[in-house]
Amino acid sequence: MKIKQGILKVNSLDEFLKDLGNCVTVIDAKYVIDLDVVRFAVEKALKSWEEGRNVAKTLPLEILLYFSATRQIRDAVKVGVKEGINEAVVVILNDCEDKLGKYFEEKEVVRVDDERVENVKRLYGITDEEIKIVGLEKLPLLIRERIALFDVFKE
Repeated sequence: MKIKQGILKVNSLDEFLKDLGNCVTVIDAKYVIDLDVVRFAVEKALKSWEEGRNVAKTLPLEILLYFSATRQIRDAVKVGVKEGINEAVVVILNDCEDKLGKYFEEKEVVRVDDERVENVKRLYGITDEEIKIVGLEKLPLLIRERIALFDVFKE
């Protein structure tokens, strides 16, 4: 498994999913402020998958569920790939990195700015009060807490 960040160009979502649907998970970078959070979600999803405790029928979707900390597939896919040009974090699950090349240009896109902090707070239901208590630098820990709680309460 590899995690990369960059620009993903998807002209046809159907074509992209046919080419890469089972070997990558794409997360919209506007919801990512720390790659360690992505890694944490992937590790939790892989463990759940290996233990047969998965919610989704595919591993890429299971990863999206964990990353977004929700059982609702319709909500999880909102943080996934879209047609057009995407700033994205891509989780490469198996040997399909060569195929990804026609869609993906590696580039640093993960950052912390006000807009991303607001996106993350909305996604995970994190309040201003929580941020005030722990400090903005601890926001990735609050996100991991949401993902861990999802894992505990998903069943």
